[in-house]
Amino acid sequence: MLSSEARQVVVVVVAFAAGAALAWVPLSSPPPPFLETSTFPVWGFLIATVCASCPIVWSHGRRALAQLPARRPLMMEALGYGVGAVALIVANKVLIPRAFSHGRGVEALPYISERFTIVYLAVALAVAPSIIAMFRIGDASLRGNAGAADLVAWRAILQSQLAVLGALIALSTLTTAAFRNATLAAFPDRRDDFPTEAVLLFGAWLTVILALVYIPPSERLRRHARALVDEAFPIPDQFEGDWQQQLQRRRDLAAVLRIDETSPNSIQNALIIGGPLITSALTLLIPTH
Repeated sequence: MLSSEARQVVVVVVAFAAGAALAWVPLSSPPPPFLETSTFPVWGFLIATVCASCPIVWSHGRRALAQLPARRPLMMEALGYGVGAVALIVANKVLIPRAFSHGRGVEALPYISERFTIVYLAVALAVAPSIIAMFRIGDASLRGNAGAADLVAWRAILQSQLAVLGALIALSTLTTAAFRNATLAAFPDRRDDFPTEAVLLFGAWLTVILALVYIPPSERLRRHARALVDEAFPIPDQFEGDWQQQLQRRRDLAAVLRIDETSPNSIQNALIIGGPLITSALTLLIPTH
């Protein structure tokens, strides 16, 4: 009987193999020139890595969900997330190809659109628990009936989910840019169909999505924490007695609840949220051949 850690490793290896097959199996004879470029292995490895990351992200999100209160059934939460995820996937399928290709398009691999759809669905499924967990934190913070210990735990969960989502989305952005580089290496005369602005647009699109997922729950959590501090240690109207100790206790509680983010934390969150855009900009420095 395999332990849970061993099962996790097996699932990750299987997902990596499935991603590699998705990228390397040409489904045509002879293989297209896309497979012969020196940059194709980078894209193939990144696709496999994205697929291998999906079970890890899924498990991380499930553990977070187990620690959070739920006001509505999980099926309802999943349904709401599914509607939003499908809308974003459709937007990717419709808008991003138009931005990336101004001409008739390049069929780098047979069924390339279907291959990307499989990856989109895998990523959307993997991040579902993490995003639902963030929504739960925002919903619970809005109700305003949590204690200080809950808020500290929720802040830690929110930060960890942001880090995981940011890493996966940045990796996905890098994968898309690697596909562009490999395609241009195989079809150098189609450079005008893959403008650099499209790469930046894709990174900006994912950055906006990550910001919309993280910022509203974070701000709700901050407002609830501030209300708790105001209730526990209000600013005294008259400065007499132990008002200095009361203000110090107020500052200590505010620091524990992280009401006023320090500069390092703010910069870290900004870099994670902006990671897709930063990654897409950096990939433009990589030569395509």
